[in-house]
Amino acid sequence: MSQAPPALAQGDAAATAVAAPPSVTCRLVAWLRETWPLLTVLLGFALTTVIVPTLAPVATTDDWAYSRSAQILVQEGRLTIFPVVAATSVVPVLWSALFGFLLEPTLGIFRLATVVITALGGVALYVLCGALGVSRGRAALGVAAHLANPLTFVLAFTVMTDAHFVAMLLVASCLFVRGIQGSCGELSLFSPLRPQPAVLRERGGGLAGRWLAAGSLVAGLAFLCRQQGALIVPAVVLYLLLAGRLRFNRASGRLLAQAVAPVALIMAGYYLWLRSSSVSPAVQAAFLQEALEEGWRGAWWLLRRLTFVEVIYLGFFTLPIMAAAIPASRTLLRQPRGAGLLLTGLWGGVAILGVALFWRQGALMPYISQFFGAGGLGPPDVLGSRPKLLTPEVRGALTIACLAATLLLGLCAGRAVNRARAERKGPGTTRETSVAGLVLCIFLGQVAGVLPPSYHYIGWTAGSLDRYLLPLAPLAIALALWSVRDIALAPPPGWLVVAGMLVFSVAGTRDYLAYLQAVWQMADVAVARGTPLDRLDAGAGWDGYHLYEEGAARRVRSHTPKGGPWWVYFYGPATDSAYIVSSTPRKGYHAVARREYDAWLQRAPATLFLLRRATVPWPPAPDPDSPYQRRAADGRPPPVSPLPAASPSPVALVDAP
Repeated sequence: MSQAPPALAQGDAAATAVAAPPSVTCRLVAWLRETWPLLTVLLGFALTTVIVPTLAPVATTDDWAYSRSAQILVQEGRLTIFPVVAATSVVPVLWSALFGFLLEPTLGIFRLATVVITALGGVALYVLCGALGVSRGRAALGVAAHLANPLTFVLAFTVMTDAHFVAMLLVASCLFVRGIQGSCGELSLFSPLRPQPAVLRERGGGLAGRWLAAGSLVAGLAFLCRQQGALIVPAVVLYLLLAGRLRFNRASGRLLAQAVAPVALIMAGYYLWLRSSSVSPAVQAAFLQEALEEGWRGAWWLLRRLTFVEVIYLGFFTLPIMAAAIPASRTLLRQPRGAGLLLTGLWGGVAILGVALFWRQGALMPYISQFFGAGGLGPPDVLGSRPKLLTPEVRGALTIACLAATLLLGLCAGRAVNRARAERKGPGTTRETSVAGLVLCIFLGQVAGVLPPSYHYIGWTAGSLDRYLLPLAPLAIALALWSVRDIALAPPPGWLVVAGMLVFSVAGTRDYLAYLQAVWQMADVAVARGTPLDRLDAGAGWDGYHLYEEGAARRVRSHTPKGGPWWVYFYGPATDSAYIVSSTPRKGYHAVARREYDAWLQRAPATLFLLRRATVPWPPAPDPDSPYQRRAADGRPPPVSPLPAASPSPVALVDAP
């Protein structure tokens, strides 16, 4: 018998051979090739921690409470949430304590932990953009726009709960997106590149229960950051109902239980823990009581004001994306019609009318400042605050830029509405549109979540706090990128805006932490000269960190005369404010020391003062029996007398009358 030709035999062998799996090196190279835009953005964000004094041993405004809770958990093994804390804040405390346990439980390490979780939120945003059909380059631009935004950036260098909440919100959104995609879905860092099925039939489309349960679990963790996490799952359920993905049968009931049960159990467990522990959430209860007292009248006041404010801030959050979309403005202007035209008109009308009314009153962006205001980045919670940084001309230009961006965003929203309506009338809804519907519902839930904590600020000039809007930023960016995913953009203008934002954010955050370092060093000067801690006020962070716990244990009533700043009555009632750290002279006080501190964004040198009340002596009489002790960066009493830390700007004593 003749043998088969050698070529045929080799072909059969090749056909039956099993392909060898790719090597680890090949897989790593492929991963780097596909994710390099994201990795570049994250590397740039990481490098900013070298410029910003990330490990500075200081606390800002409210975050001293979360830092102290983390220190107590690491050092004493007990979880405690102080009554003055308004947020649930369990996850931020646990996250900070994890870093404190692995490294050291200091104020700087806790700040580093927030930087890390902010970066993880950026990764989740990238994945979410991929699920929306956004290319990897545009998704990286979206992540950069989010991380470089001044509000996101400065909050990343605190221990405030907002950054942790946004990260959990984005992770939960990704998991719910995976859940609605069913068995055919895919969600990973590669999703911006992988081909996806063109059409997803919503009615009868599959749901993945385990992913819904995972999303609900992370939504529960978001609730353990801030109470607005309770709105995530209802938004998901609303989407499933509107999209016809739930039916009145046993299978849908099981899926609904998987989506609701984890977050419900976490919320129930949290409130049971509060009831069984000695913690009395006085501020949380007070916020609820204020909302009930204000009623519908207060709700209407907030709704009118915050609707305009949120529309303008959405332009601020998406400014880099809209800058990249400027060349496509003609395309966007030609397409509005029907429902899309109505939405665009209402959006633009609210924005233009609101800017005009506020401008007449002298109000310019930033409208609701706490962490981003006319003084730069960081809250003004030290007497005298800091010199004004943003002039009226700069604020006016920022207002116009945000108005232009939000008008363009309104055109994108109108176009997206028309396209979604056309898909529903056609053969079926695309997967990306289905995902966008879910993200939109979650976004609207967080819009509603801005209202409850804002009741406390009814009647105030601001009406709310800027950080309450932070959850809207990444979701708005993702939806904006989805709405223009099939339009040619010009990336250079977008990246140029990102670069400008990043420069301002880095310099502003650096200046703020340097300012707090100078404040705490000046307070150390007072303590080293014998000033008792219960006679010193050095801002909200200092007072809370050093005075609150002992004062609460002793049920101390306020010792500061009327007319003082809010924090001496709330965080530090033990102090009588006989000696204060201030950036400006104060009536009834004399200067005993001054120092200059370095600020990159200020034209003139900035000065801090240590002041004494006119009726008290300098140097003060020490009180060796005082129960209030200076805490080190890890929360423990320092081993030696607290001397002022070395600094480039020396402290000068002043001979004052």
